Amino acid sequence: MLVVEDDEADAYLIGHVLMREPSIGQVVRAVDGVEALEMVERGKVSPDLAFIDLHMPRRNGLDLLLEFAARPEFRFPMVVLTSSSATVDVIRSRLSGALRVISKPDTVEAMQGAVAEAIQAACPALLAQAIQKPGLDPPGDDVPEGPRKPARQGQRIAGPSQRRFG
Repeated sequence: MLVVEDDEADAYLIGHVLMREPSIGQVVRAVDGVEALEMVERGKVSPDLAFIDLHMPRRNGLDLLLEFAARPEFRFPMVVLTSSSATVDVIRSRLSGALRVISKPDTVEAMQGAVAEAIQAACPALLAQAIQKPGLDPPGDDVPEGPRKPARQGQRIAGPSQRRFG
């Protein structure tokens, strides 16, 4: 997960909630859009999902959304967490590639709900992203042709093969 947030308190709250989710591994923070773009370009982080603040110094969230959305190698679900309630910010964010625009909660409980909503919204995109990752076999590739024999106990009957596609 990538959290792009300039405010220390908000970044701490988002990070705290994300780290409590059992399905989430690494959480990386960038303080603005410039740092986030550099981290992703240099391969320091390859996020499955990004939480992006709109109003930040140097490079704002809207510019970052547009940059990530325009580059196929950076296609991952992006959720905007913002303190702005302006309709124009919501519309611009969605048109720029944000999957969801969520008002920043100010309590842990409310943030947990916002994170759960974002992850649930991102599930179809995360699944599609996982299917398209290089090195994964297409579904059904492990099924042998010809007559089928019953599987022995402990025998692998499904799962990724050792082949890699280039």
